[in-house]
Amino acid sequence: MLGAAGFIIPEACNKFGANCGPEAVWFKTGALLLDGNTLNYFGNSIPINLIVAVAAEVVLVGGAEYYRIINGLDLEDKLHPGGPFDPLGLASDPDQAALLKVKEIKNGRLAMFSMLGFFIQAYVTGEGPVENLSKHLSDPFGNNLLTVISGAAERTPSL
Repeated sequence: MLGAAGFIIPEACNKFGANCGPEAVWFKTGALLLDGNTLNYFGNSIPINLIVAVAAEVVLVGGAEYYRIINGLDLEDKLHPGGPFDPLGLASDPDQAALLKVKEIKNGRLAMFSMLGFFIQAYVTGEGPVENLSKHLSDPFGNNLLTVISGAAERTPSL
């Protein structure tokens, strides 16, 4: 669910004045590392190249997966929900915990559907969601799904 917000927030920050780098659109972020550049975090260059980024991801994600595996796939997992991941005690009641689990699944499905929309939108228009929204709001009848499909818009991709 945070991934869907991560598609929107950097592009919106860049559009409204923050310096998140030359390409704050989600589908162009990794291309900076492939071109030999370093990461840019709010205008500050971070001396991390592709090899360091991949190594950090392997160590961090691999460490989390290793921790999960050595504890076994326990159905009575103490990490979800409750414990340190529930500082407000929202899941202390079993009925409330069951309701929160259902809400989590539903919100996760909604986030996955929005991510699918972002993927398709980026493929069709070559732009991020904030740029597409601002173009649509500036000209709703000139920038919409029908104009892109019909070829009336100048941004229709060619295969």
